[in-house]
Amino acid sequence: MTKYRKRPVVVEAVLFERGMEDGYASYPVFSDKLIGFYPKSGPVPKANNKPAIKTLEGWYEVEVAKHYIVTGIRGERYPVEKEIFEETYEKVNE
Repeated sequence: MTKYRKRPVVVEAVLFERGMEDGYASYPVFSDKLIGFYPKSGPVPKANNKPAIKTLEGWYEVEVAKHYIVTGIRGERYPVEKEIFEETYEKVNE
């Protein structure tokens, strides 16, 4: 089997804060059964709503100070857990 190394790529990232969400994951009160994902620009059910971002693969729930939002080289966005991000990425001095 041939081995490969991932090329170093510079990405932009920011620790998630309230207000950066694209929408919400909605759950009924006192339940962990997902109702669905709702963009914040439209109607959102009156339920337990957790912030979420839209990625190329679909919606992902994110938590304040627990996820970095990474913007890739083609403008795609995805969440990375803070602990994994800090072990995997290093800051670039510009």
